[in-house]
Amino acid sequence: MNSPPLVRARGTPRRPESGFSLVETMITILILGVVMSVLITILMGAMRSKTSSSNEMEATQAATTAMDWIADDLRTAGYQADVTYPATPQTPIAYIDSLQVLICSNQMPYPDTLSVKRGMPQAYAPDGLPRPKPLDGTSWEPSVKYRTGAEIIRYTLDVNNDGVVDANDLNAALGSDAKRTPNPNDYVLIRQVYGDSTNGALGNNGGDPEKLALVRGPGAGVPKMFTVYLKGSAIPWDWANGPIPESKLSDIDRVLVQVTTTSPGADSHQNYAQTTLRTQVQVGRNVPSFLATTYVVDGYVYWDKDKNHTKDAGDPGLEDVLVRMGPYTAITNASGYFVIRAPAGTYVLKHTPNSPFGNFNSPDSFNLAIGPGVTRSFADTSQAGGYVISRVFMDANSNLVQDMGESGVQGLEVTVSGGAPQAYTDVNGKTRQFVKAGAFTVSVKLPDSLTCSTANPYAGTMVAGDSVTVLFPMTPTPPGYIAGTVFDDKNRNGSKDGGEKGIANVNVYIVSNGGATIQGYAATDANGNYNISVPSNNPPGTTPYSATVVPPSGFFPTSPTSVGPLLVGPNQTLNGNNFGVAGFQIISLNASRVLSLASGDLQENDWSGGNPATARKDNDLVLGADAGGTDNISIWFNQYNSTPLFTASPSLPTGYTRNAPQSVLSMTLDTLDTNAPKSRPDLVTGTKAGATGNFFVWFNQNTSGNEGFFPSTFSAGQNYWTLDVGDVSSVLTMDCAGGMGPDIIVGTRSPTAGRGTIEIWQNSDAATPTFSRQETYPSAGLIPTGTLGEVASMALADIDGDGRQDLVVTTKTGNYSGELLVFRNVGNTNGNRFLCAYDRPLDVGAGMSLACTDVDGDGQIDVIVGTQTSTSSGDIVEFQNITSGGTIDFRTFSHAAPGIVSALMVGDYGGSARNDLVVGWRADETGYGGGLLIYYLDTGNIPPNGTDPSAGALANFVPALTKANFNYGVNPVSPSPPYLMDLAAGVKTGANTGALVVFIR
Repeated sequence: MNSPPLVRARGTPRRPESGFSLVETMITILILGVVMSVLITILMGAMRSKTSSSNEMEATQAATTAMDWIADDLRTAGYQADVTYPATPQTPIAYIDSLQVLICSNQMPYPDTLSVKRGMPQAYAPDGLPRPKPLDGTSWEPSVKYRTGAEIIRYTLDVNNDGVVDANDLNAALGSDAKRTPNPNDYVLIRQVYGDSTNGALGNNGGDPEKLALVRGPGAGVPKMFTVYLKGSAIPWDWANGPIPESKLSDIDRVLVQVTTTSPGADSHQNYAQTTLRTQVQVGRNVPSFLATTYVVDGYVYWDKDKNHTKDAGDPGLEDVLVRMGPYTAITNASGYFVIRAPAGTYVLKHTPNSPFGNFNSPDSFNLAIGPGVTRSFADTSQAGGYVISRVFMDANSNLVQDMGESGVQGLEVTVSGGAPQAYTDVNGKTRQFVKAGAFTVSVKLPDSLTCSTANPYAGTMVAGDSVTVLFPMTPTPPGYIAGTVFDDKNRNGSKDGGEKGIANVNVYIVSNGGATIQGYAATDANGNYNISVPSNNPPGTTPYSATVVPPSGFFPTSPTSVGPLLVGPNQTLNGNNFGVAGFQIISLNASRVLSLASGDLQENDWSGGNPATARKDNDLVLGADAGGTDNISIWFNQYNSTPLFTASPSLPTGYTRNAPQSVLSMTLDTLDTNAPKSRPDLVTGTKAGATGNFFVWFNQNTSGNEGFFPSTFSAGQNYWTLDVGDVSSVLTMDCAGGMGPDIIVGTRSPTAGRGTIEIWQNSDAATPTFSRQETYPSAGLIPTGTLGEVASMALADIDGDGRQDLVVTTKTGNYSGELLVFRNVGNTNGNRFLCAYDRPLDVGAGMSLACTDVDGDGQIDVIVGTQTSTSSGDIVEFQNITSGGTIDFRTFSHAAPGIVSALMVGDYGGSARNDLVVGWRADETGYGGGLLIYYLDTGNIPPNGTDPSAGALANFVPALTKANFNYGVNPVSPSPPYLMDLAAGVKTGANTGALVVFIR
């Protein structure tokens, strides 16, 4: 019997065209919903990451701009100041408090000569207008208008000039930019120049504000913008006592500048990315500081009309001429008279004639031996020639003529031949320079963003008494493009091979000036590609760019993180600027109460067939922990080439534990004895002071079956006490006594807070040696203060380049204060083998950790100090080595860290063949939050952001780091190159919990 139409008999298969059932449809919709939710989550996360990175970059750019301006002006403080004015000489700084500074410096115009005069603006006029609030009727108000033309440059947040920084500054017209941003903490930082006769009007002090940046206003947790150190004091001025008194302005030695900026937009958690940049400026280096008798050198610069080399009645003096004698300078007055005071010595006295005059003296300088003083004068004669008037302007309609509304371009350098060599365009884009009669050239130094439409340089001929006007019409230079790919480099060879995919949402930056200026940036697209528009820089080809990348979390670079130099022409695209990255292999081991960490081949019995020649020669791990168990020393034997390389727990046969008498604060591995095989490393542990000692030696056993094992307790007779009976926070080994074996350098935290010592313990050179105290610092070492803070960290590095390892130490002298000391290695004899050659207080913060490496690639070892600046913050402080002529010295740069910098280490973790910086940090001093970051140093600078090798998996306090190539051994078979440095991080997740995380490259 046939089924009715459209009715399917039981058991008859459904026709394919009959569609989905309701259940199938619902399941399909559900799956699509889940997929869409995942995709949306990924996209939202990517957008949040991009927003966060963009916010951080904008904050960093703003801070860099503001800090560079302030620091540059501070470095000129006192330049051509009126230091010889009777009774009240002009000081380099006229006023300073925590939020503003007024600097005395003759910067404008530059050069300050007759050709641009008469030298407007002149010095600040106390009876003129306007007046900055700190100098208006206060004790800081100058008593006179000074003579040398040094104007006052002011940096302040007080935009309405009422003497306080508050909401009224946001409501003022100048504060409108801060008022318009959604960030409630923004204030406008302005720069003002005060000087009489501004715009040629007597009594007009100028003071027109220039808006520099939006910066973080005063508030809790915000560093003071200015911190002042007076001469002879290592302690900064306490702003609770008010601004620096007028009577102490001349005692200012250095100023720490800290600019804090926040991003204009909030992230997804309504937090504003905050960046603090710091630098320190030595103030007053343009002003002589006389500690001995001084003598007067004076004379005239005059127009020798009759050319007889004698100042006759008809020979007028020449005003505003710069006279130099060694490091000292003076400016002639209206009569052409100058005076310089200097200590006794031998000098060369010279002057720079103002156009259109030339030096008629032969020779053109005087060699002087002063003490007593002397008088010398300079005869100048007028030259035949005329003026070149240059006009630089934006040629909007490209007709090569400056039409109505086409503005001049200010601040460009104009150079002429045959006369006054340099000038800078004024607000109208104009310069006026004298040249001798005859052929001349004039050229404009252009930024990359502008192109000149006429000949540059321009060549012409000058007739005596004539003038020539030269037009330089400008148009915007079309941009260039720099492109490439960030890719997953599976074979780690640094090149993009077939099948290696791009990585999305990685930020790439185009920078110049060593990374200080960001020309453009972009995040890679879904295929890992980027294409960034930048101002073309070729021609002129003088300021190359670099493309830089911060590797994404969980990855390390397999190619340099900075590609350059790059020169790109208008509308040109530079392709192929690729960046390879690869992922870390992460091994997490069980550990607790972590304090210290070391690594090395303990040469355990890991050979086969009883033949030591088949030993694996792989690197093992040693961990020190808090007291509280029987395992405050743990050892993991490397299981190369098994997977994983280390077992989770240190138990036999792949590891073991030992119990030290107290918490193991520090440790080091080195071969201390001379028993065969002499290469087997021993262990030195520094501990909290206990009943039996505060540092101990553990000899690695050599007997059959015990190789690689330390004794169950420290080796017999190898417990030692330092004189101060403090906690041993740092231990190093080095042959510093000239014997057969390494000696031990011990750094302590004394029972007295803020004090510590360093002791040298000499190896007896016996087969199983003992150690005896040879030196204690202080009193050894000739430390200038005769005291030493709590030793936080020590390192050995050749700082002065003499081939010997010097001792570098950072200390803690208070809750948030400390020092950096460098002890020069002067030899192996007992007494003072290390002499303190550098001792400087840290600008802000207590020393916590230390590392040494050549950051900037100049061949000198730099020092990096990790600090604690509050209960929950810290800095990475770079001490750039500028040692010269045997004098150890540094230039400092501070970088805000994500928290307290608890551990530092350097090693090559990818990119260029140079060391990178590994930073372990703690979120606050009572909790256990924190993390791990790698800062890649390919650009020669510490970048503003590091890479988290754990991709967010490690989010706890990291107190200890060590490095080795853990994925390497020679048996049973050696791996194929490349051979890469790995790292291990000791982690504390709680008072009694933690982990040991190994990152394999």
